[in-house]
Amino acid sequence: MPTVDNPPLTPNESYAPPRRTGSEGLRPVSMNTGMQPRQIVPRPTGRPLKRHPHRLMINWALLWTVLAVVVMVAVIGAYAFLRFTDAGQLIMARMGRDANANAMWKYGQELLDQGYLDRSVAAFEKAYELEPEREDIYDRLLQLADAYEAAGRLGDAEAVYVKIYTDIAEDDPEVYRQVMRLMEGQGRQMELAALLKLAYEKTGDSYFRRERDQLLPSMPTASKEAGPIKYEQDIQLLSAEDYDIYYILSDEGELPEDGTLYTEPIHLGEGSHVVRAVAVSSDLISDEMRIQYSISLPRPAAPYASLAPGPYEKRQRIWLKLIKTEDQELLEQKRLLSDQEEEILKKLNDITIYYTLDSQTPTSNSPIYTGDPFLLPLGPSTVKAVAVNGFGKVSNVMERTYDIKKPFKLYFSDSDNFSDFTIMVTEKDAFIRKFGTPNSEREIEDENMEGQCQLLTYAWGEARFFMTDRGYVIYAFETNSQNVVGPEKTKIGMSETDVTSLFRDMGMEHNQDGSRSLYYDKQNRKYAMMYHLSPTNDRIDYSYVRQDSLVVTLSYYLQDHRVIRMGIQTSLENQWGT
Repeated sequence: MPTVDNPPLTPNESYAPPRRTGSEGLRPVSMNTGMQPRQIVPRPTGRPLKRHPHRLMINWALLWTVLAVVVMVAVIGAYAFLRFTDAGQLIMARMGRDANANAMWKYGQELLDQGYLDRSVAAFEKAYELEPEREDIYDRLLQLADAYEAAGRLGDAEAVYVKIYTDIAEDDPEVYRQVMRLMEGQGRQMELAALLKLAYEKTGDSYFRRERDQLLPSMPTASKEAGPIKYEQDIQLLSAEDYDIYYILSDEGELPEDGTLYTEPIHLGEGSHVVRAVAVSSDLISDEMRIQYSISLPRPAAPYASLAPGPYEKRQRIWLKLIKTEDQELLEQKRLLSDQEEEILKKLNDITIYYTLDSQTPTSNSPIYTGDPFLLPLGPSTVKAVAVNGFGKVSNVMERTYDIKKPFKLYFSDSDNFSDFTIMVTEKDAFIRKFGTPNSEREIEDENMEGQCQLLTYAWGEARFFMTDRGYVIYAFETNSQNVVGPEKTKIGMSETDVTSLFRDMGMEHNQDGSRSLYYDKQNRKYAMMYHLSPTNDRIDYSYVRQDSLVVTLSYYLQDHRVIRMGIQTSLENQWGT
């Protein structure tokens, strides 16, 4: 094989002419070997050589990395689309996956439009749960209510409407109308009436008021307008539709449950009265009528005394006179009186005068003036009188002070004592020496006295003593013995008039309960009274208050107007009474 100076070119080599070594211009010597020399043709610059297939190398690591990146980008993009776009969230909702509130509201509406009612409700409920507070919650809740109604869940739909007008749009008439529609369809008339009232109050829309007026019975009316009234009244209640009326005379209680069925006029006496009433038709109840009356019955004029007040040298007689009021004169001047006016005038003219001579304010128990004159007592006296009409109203008090300059009996005082002892002075030992040894002797507690007390009993009565720095001193005594002599020489067996003549008696008539005041001197704290205990028994008490504030009371017990027992008692002032 011929030898060639230059080996064949490799694919990565380019042609380059051989260097010359020797004289320039010399041609290479060609050896005649019988073969043609190989032609070396230069490769155009910049053109790659063609590779043989079995020589191509592939970078698999790089390839798989690129593929992984592409997949990851695709996954992230899909996630972002589903997670952060409205369209993606709607797809998630359709797939039954968690989605935001907007998507759930849209998906729920799709289901509702397609007739999948239960699934639509569930989607709406989920949407509301996810975002219960949002700017368009009013519209969204209406969607939910529509779905509830379509699914036949009317109670849930009503609850949604109630929430809307309670918490979101209380002045929106349309929401109230939706609830009205549901209540009307269910025949819930009383609830509907309450809703109409609320709707009118919140919206001011007169439509609701008119609807309510047409629905309910008319409110009852009263025969007398509210306000002050001068006389007692019989109030009539009326129902325009002649329905049953229930009323109550108080601001307490519920109507009609706590009311009384009206069957006859309501009589109102003096005072302040509240009349509340409703008309009832089946299960419908009218609005409540409430009227307040203030009834002030007319008072009579105070009596008039015929004798001017002042001192007099001789005993005087006195009359008490009546003065007509303006009410009486006006009614008497009318030519024709109604039955009610006749009754009023009768009560105005039915006047009773109560009076006293001892300065005490008359009461309904005091003596009644009969129209005849009476004598003023000797000494100072104060006449007081009041008039009471047929309504029971009491006039102002008439008061007149007189002084008949004549001697009169004195009051019972601390100078009046039993002959054998002195109250609050006589000691126990001295008493026993006078009255003898008692049948019994024991320690007692007595609410009328403070401190340590003893009770001594005898066949004729008893005596009570309390401990002082001088020993036991008598403070109470009672006897039925004719041998004992009381103050002013009073004894058992004396008559009532014998006793009352010994001390001052102002000559007053008996009170309505049979008792009689003998005298009453508040300034000097001296009092005397006869008490009527039974048809045959009376008691006369003479009392005064000592300087040490102890009350001393002399008592006479009478049977058939004669003394059968007498005694004296000392007590604390705050315990003293009749």
